[in-house]
Amino acid sequence: MSAKRNQRVQREDVLTYSPVLKYMVIFFTAAMFIVLVGGIFISAQRMKKDARAAHKSVETQVTNRVNESLKLLESLAVQPEYYDPSLPPLKKVEKLDRITEKYGYMMICYVDADMNVYTIGEEPASLASRDYMQQLFSTGKPQVTDSFLAGADGVTLNYTVAYPLKKGNKITGCLFCAIYFDDVVDILKKAVETSDAQAVLIGSKGQIMSSTSNLQYGEPYMDYVREAHNIGVTADQLETELLAKTPGTYWSYRDGNLYYTMYNNIENTDWDILTTIDFWSIYRTIISGFLVIVALMAVLCSVIFFLVKRFISKQKEVVDMLVQSIQELEEKIYQDERPDNMDFREIIRLTSNGLSDGLTGVVTRSVFLKQAQAQLDKIPGDKITVLCFVDLDNLKKLNDTYGHKTGDTALKSIGYILREYEKKYDGVVGRYGGDEFVMLLTDIDDEDELRSVLESLVLRLHSDIGTKGESLPIQCSVGVAVRQQGSSLEQMIANADEALYFVKQNGKGYYKIYQD
Repeated sequence: MSAKRNQRVQREDVLTYSPVLKYMVIFFTAAMFIVLVGGIFISAQRMKKDARAAHKSVETQVTNRVNESLKLLESLAVQPEYYDPSLPPLKKVEKLDRITEKYGYMMICYVDADMNVYTIGEEPASLASRDYMQQLFSTGKPQVTDSFLAGADGVTLNYTVAYPLKKGNKITGCLFCAIYFDDVVDILKKAVETSDAQAVLIGSKGQIMSSTSNLQYGEPYMDYVREAHNIGVTADQLETELLAKTPGTYWSYRDGNLYYTMYNNIENTDWDILTTIDFWSIYRTIISGFLVIVALMAVLCSVIFFLVKRFISKQKEVVDMLVQSIQELEEKIYQDERPDNMDFREIIRLTSNGLSDGLTGVVTRSVFLKQAQAQLDKIPGDKITVLCFVDLDNLKKLNDTYGHKTGDTALKSIGYILREYEKKYDGVVGRYGGDEFVMLLTDIDDEDELRSVLESLVLRLHSDIGTKGESLPIQCSVGVAVRQQGSSLEQMIANADEALYFVKQNGKGYYKIYQD
């Protein structure tokens, strides 16, 4: 009992689940690593894509607002009443007052040749001290200003778009519209609301004018840039590119997060728009989707482990049965009274090399005889059952010319092919001798299928094997015995052997069905 218990413990050590579990853990860890690293790579690509989309949206909407204002003022500037000196200024602004509300501006005003601005209900005010107004009258070109304090309360921030009134080469005044500061902020927020991007609008002196990330108004944007670790660009280089109205991109690192920024100039202005997106906001959205995949992988690994564990448990049962059989054979060998007819060579083969031929993978001769007989015993006599005796042609010449290793390769190839037919037609195949194989096939419907199977088998056995860099053809002869009513396994083997002899004597490489 102690020996049996020790053997059982040893088998538990050999057929343990820990290697399977270890490889499952390694696989899952590797998969997690791939998911995390893949998420980083995808996030970096996604940052660029989302930044481009958000930046395009911001740039387009701010540019449209400016250009629409210029076009509106340009269309108004061709109206003759603005050039009629006899028409009072307040009459000129009545029409503008009605347009102001319609187009959503803070105000649309008329400025005369002396730079006085007129609005309904108020006294005219001089704009001669305004830089943009002086530049408009000196150059005759439209002006778009940075945000500045204006309005009756003196604290309202707005942007101004001004368009000159020209009569010949003389400037007789201008029209201007004021855009609420909050309107521009709303444009920025709406442009990036579908992404995790942040946008900032900076003025001609590099000051922050509008932002979706609560940056301090009026502060130099470059101070903010210098606080981060920038990759591939310095704050001074960025400032130079913005002044030159050169578009570009750069990466930066700040407070444990990676940022990607796009920038370029707004058409017809000295403004620059910068759109930034951060890594973690993108990575969180991507990795959350990947975690679902990881969870499914964990479930899959658990299912696989369960199936492997069940398979190993069944194999343990088979091993236990084999060990029990071996123990019984040991008892017979070492018992005091031994039977006279005991085949010790067969016992040694069963207890050492086992049940299959080590070279070709098919079962041994003795095992074949037992398994084939067991199949014949349970198959109805009227069902087509055939036994094939297969012989490798010219094995001696093959060994003498190319060496025994080549001959072994040929035998392995034959064993592989025969095992295919064994599985396909519910049979059993064994190695009968050195270059001889026997195969019982039981799942054949009629004679037509039998001849089709034999034809394909012979063709498959005419194959090539590789040796020393060259392809060497091999072939087999096949003798076939169809089971007759009352035929024994021994008789079928003998009949197939006789049919094989006929093939060997008449050209080889084909098959012959035994006939009485």
